[in-house]
Amino acid sequence: MKSSRILTGPVLIVLIAGGAALAQVPEPDDTLNITATIPYQAQVASGAAYVYLGDDHTEITNPVVIIEGFDIDNTMGWDFLYETMNQEGMIETLATRGFDAVVLDFTDATDYIQRNSFVAVELINYVNSIIEPGASIAVVGASMGGLVGRYALAYMEDNGLNHNVRTFISFDAPHKGANIPLGMQYWVKFFSIESDAAAEMLGSLQTPAPRQMLAYYFTDPPQSAPTSDALLTELEADLAAVGGYPQLPRLVAVANGSGYMAGQTFGAGEQLILYEYNSFLVDIIGNVWAVPDGGGRMIFDGELNRIWPLPDDYLQVSVTGTLPYDNAPGGTRSSMAQMDSTEAPYGDIIALHEAHCFIPTISALDIETEDLFYDIAGDASLLAHTPFDTVYFPIENQEHIAITAESANWFVDEIERGVYASVATPQVAAPRITLYQNSPNPFTSYTAVRFSLAEAGHARLEVFDVAGRSVALLVDEMLPAGSAQATWNGQDARGRRVAPGIYFLNLSAGGSAVSVKMLLLK
Repeated sequence: MKSSRILTGPVLIVLIAGGAALAQVPEPDDTLNITATIPYQAQVASGAAYVYLGDDHTEITNPVVIIEGFDIDNTMGWDFLYETMNQEGMIETLATRGFDAVVLDFTDATDYIQRNSFVAVELINYVNSIIEPGASIAVVGASMGGLVGRYALAYMEDNGLNHNVRTFISFDAPHKGANIPLGMQYWVKFFSIESDAAAEMLGSLQTPAPRQMLAYYFTDPPQSAPTSDALLTELEADLAAVGGYPQLPRLVAVANGSGYMAGQTFGAGEQLILYEYNSFLVDIIGNVWAVPDGGGRMIFDGELNRIWPLPDDYLQVSVTGTLPYDNAPGGTRSSMAQMDSTEAPYGDIIALHEAHCFIPTISALDIETEDLFYDIAGDASLLAHTPFDTVYFPIENQEHIAITAESANWFVDEIERGVYASVATPQVAAPRITLYQNSPNPFTSYTAVRFSLAEAGHARLEVFDVAGRSVALLVDEMLPAGSAQATWNGQDARGRRVAPGIYFLNLSAGGSAVSVKMLLLK
């Protein structure tokens, strides 16, 4: 047992700047150096995958691939990632249940999401090459990692690559955009001429990943009708080109934002930052307001009035027709409190409110609406309005990537769901029937299907389409206990080639039934 590894208690999650490591973080059992073989815009990315084996494991057996989120200065590393995912002891719980965490840390997390997605592809291919037949993978993408994992798996399916992933969990990821108050972005831009810290932050905001995620992105000169950067539009097009989402895994979304229309502690258009200083040497103003809910208002008022001969600088930014991103329900980030705690060379930066919406709930769950205050909990047909098979959300807003006792159970339950590994975990009883993922998958001409029965009996293996209609009957007979195999050539019961798309294999025997998804290509 690895009881000495247990680290409990809440962890402060800092998204834009890395946090200090806590004590008692165990060393990983192995570190894999991963370099993508697929380029994006003629360049490849790389990363390190930290392996934390399950109890009594000497090698990766039941893998859970965890993809890191946005790391603005690439300093998070193993300690931070372990602390983050082990909130409420989740990593240790998985270890005691026989799961191996494989945590992907990008060399440059600010790079293009597509480029880093190919690092995830490389890692998934490697993990598949070392696990035993019948084992499958769960993938968890935290924050930006949810976009990385989404693109990686969809790309693999679109290109006929078998990812062997049974479950993909998107954890508070910005599928419809992230938010840093636009007025604060202009604050950073304005004071970058005076502050090295602001200049560094500006440089980070100008890297590809933030530009691909932020719903509103600053411009020079400012625009009265703000929008996202062109790189976000390009990412959306690339996602659409590979099908939007992977089709074969169970798709799960976990949000930190309220699903009950609970906004932040301030209203649309309210002032967020008060920064004013006057002396005989310099007059400074750096005030920030939240974007309005429609209508128009000033969101940044900046002044640097210096003693002669230095030139003065002024900037006022007003917007109109915006959606109320700053105070919307969503996973929060304490950007204003972080600014308040920063020592300014002149005067005092005062945060009038501590945190803002960072990942809107409708973004984390990819709800088909632009209403940031949509009544998610009240939608009786919610799953018809999202690409996910199931979604989880709290009552009140939580800090972005915070894991609670409630959400830790969500994660563990979903990771355990559908596990039919050749080496059973201590807490999972051996199934009476086991249906392994077909191979190859996706496929074009034929695919093999392996299954096993714990005892002799009548078995029925059938192919269904997405409408639940029977397409082909592959097995319908008495079979002895043990392993068996069938094949499907993509034809229906009359020998006609069926249309490409998603199909379901269903195995029933001994009063039990299991299903897996498969993808038939053209």
